[in-house]
Amino acid sequence: MEVKVLRNFGREAHLKKKWNRIWTDIGERILRLPLREQDIILEDFHTAIESRILVMEKINNENRDH
Repeated sequence: MEVKVLRNFGREAHLKKKWNRIWTDIGERILRLPLREQDIILEDFHTAIESRILVMEKINNENRDH
C-alpha cells in the first residue's frame, strides 16, 4: 500500500472553509432575489471569477518566465 503525502492540507482546508462561509452568506442574500435576478448575479459571478483567474494565471506565468 502506498501512502500519499498531503501537501498544504491545512491551507486547503482553511480556504475551503472560507469559500463555503462566503457562499453561505452570499447565497442567502441571492436566494431572496427573484429568479431572473439570481441568474444574472450568478452569471456575473462566473464572468468575474473567470476573468480574475485568467489575470492571476497570466501574472504567475510571466513571473515564472523571468
